[in-house]
Amino acid sequence: MPPWLLILITLLVVTLVINPSERDFVWYRTLQRPGWVSMQPWIPAAWFVISVSFYFSALSFWLRNGEWRWMGAYAALLVLLRITHLVICRLRNLSAGLPLWLLGWLFTLILALSVRPASPQASWLLAPVLVWTPVEAAINLQMIGLNHKELRSGRGPHDRRPARSRRL
Repeated sequence: MPPWLLILITLLVVTLVINPSERDFVWYRTLQRPGWVSMQPWIPAAWFVISVSFYFSALSFWLRNGEWRWMGAYAALLVLLRITHLVICRLRNLSAGLPLWLLGWLFTLILALSVRPASPQASWLLAPVLVWTPVEAAINLQMIGLNHKELRSGRGPHDRRPARSRRL
């Protein structure tokens, strides 16, 4: 199997397997977002650009270096970047994403600096990840503030059921 195909298959499989299920994502969609953010097509478009640049970064580095251990580093970074949304949705906790985004950003920076001597192009192709990760973390921080009461109660912002009393 050619390396370009193996890298592409890895990218697609990790993306499909680690994405939150519809059941997990329902909670996330009910949360309030900052006024400047909506579920517009630009968010999936940003992830598409990230995926394409990530793929070409891995491929570019492979064509220059040809070492599979580096592809393992790329795969680990891909898992780290993709697992954030799954963790947030499964735990129903926006704060759970913050350390993962920080770790993902740091790992991306380290990988970009590490591959730069062998392939400057591969390094620059990781720039969209370095730009998008802080944007996503900032959105998340604002969402934590907007949904603070709902996060404590375990109820979504559109939940109109009467609150259960904790009194006996």
